[in-house]
Amino acid sequence: MKSLNKKFGSSILAALCVVFLIAGCIRSSTKEENKGTSENYLKKIDSIKEEIRLSAELQSVLDKFPAQMEISMALEKAKAGYYFEITNSPGNVAKYTTEKSKALNLGVYSADLNYSVAYNRTDETNKFVYCTSKLADELGLSGVYDQPTKDKLKKYSNNKDSMIALTSSLSDQTKSFLSENDRNEVAVLIAAGGFAEGIFLASALGEMAVRDNSKIMGVIAGQKENYENLMQILSVYKKDPEIKPIVDAMDMLKCLWINYGIDHGKKIPHEKSVEISNLTKRVRESLVK
Repeated sequence: MKSLNKKFGSSILAALCVVFLIAGCIRSSTKEENKGTSENYLKKIDSIKEEIRLSAELQSVLDKFPAQMEISMALEKAKAGYYFEITNSPGNVAKYTTEKSKALNLGVYSADLNYSVAYNRTDETNKFVYCTSKLADELGLSGVYDQPTKDKLKKYSNNKDSMIALTSSLSDQTKSFLSENDRNEVAVLIAAGGFAEGIFLASALGEMAVRDNSKIMGVIAGQKENYENLMQILSVYKKDPEIKPIVDAMDMLKCLWINYGIDHGKKIPHEKSVEISNLTKRVRESLVK
């Protein structure tokens, strides 16, 4: 009987050893498979990043791309009016749920913020401070739009010079943060949204200036080089199915500097200014929808 128990115990021990051995092999095999899958995934990601990486020259262009304040200050200097109804409604901010729409409309609302700041419109400025802060937080830019900065934006919302300095600083910090964290795609979308909104605001104001729109059209004329630089950057991303529609929409704007004879000090006939406004509105609406 003792011999039988001994044999039985030995059999169980041997069976357990086999089970542990098999389990160890399975774990090892699974680990190797996961490692291989992980390595392939990382290689794929690296490959994608490599495809859309900006050259040093284009990176410099993006880093130096002018803030939206440039157009707003030029419009104010041209004595174009302030019309809140042509901006992107602050009520739309909740509908932007994807990273793409948030980045585009951070640019759009930044342009609207700068438009309000340039005209020292405190109530409107505060509304756009809320919109830009919300989208920036959701995009992971809370390190730039930190609480002290938000407090300053609220505190100085009725001080034009302070707000110009603050918004310009925010624009520079945002570009630096995104560049340092390899998030150029977000930076490009912000730049595209801001530029499109700025041009739309200018063209809408040009349409309203029935008697003489020459100075306002001069603002658009002065943005030709910035537009060309932006399109060079966007062209790097045109194979990305998420960004290609943005590239196509922004490409529609090139006829502004080709088909309408826009130039500094040149008045554009009203019917042409309506066409220009409608064109820029279509582009803008594709970004804010």
